[in-house]
Amino acid sequence: MGLSLEDRLDIQELYGAYNHAIDHGRTKEFGECFTADGSLDTGWGDPTVGTEALVAFVPVVNQMMPGMRHSISNLLLEGDGDQATGRAYLYSYRAGANGHEVVLTGVYEDTLRKEDGEWKFAVRTLAPDTAPEA
Repeated sequence: MGLSLEDRLDIQELYGAYNHAIDHGRTKEFGECFTADGSLDTGWGDPTVGTEALVAFVPVVNQMMPGMRHSISNLLLEGDGDQATGRAYLYSYRAGANGHEVVLTGVYEDTLRKEDGEWKFAVRTLAPDTAPEA
């Protein structure tokens, strides 16, 4: 049967909530985007697994790259019932007085699960187009 329109909209809201939470340092909201055993693999180092580690990840990102903004496009979703996969392009940038600077581009590959009526990331993997500057 595939994903309903409501499921698709809810998942799209999840993608937006993730971006706003990480960009604005909202640690609790960021953690709530994932299942309790959820993982985030940014392509550098070991994946970040579990709510506690995911919440701790947010201030590290904000310290390393203050003012960063995440934007996604070309979202593709497939699934049925309480399981789905998502794929989207990532464009991250830092806004400044003289325009913006591209920080990172890549592709998210996601496994999503619906728990207690809410869609969450179970596994989120970023395949960066380029390595970040040291």
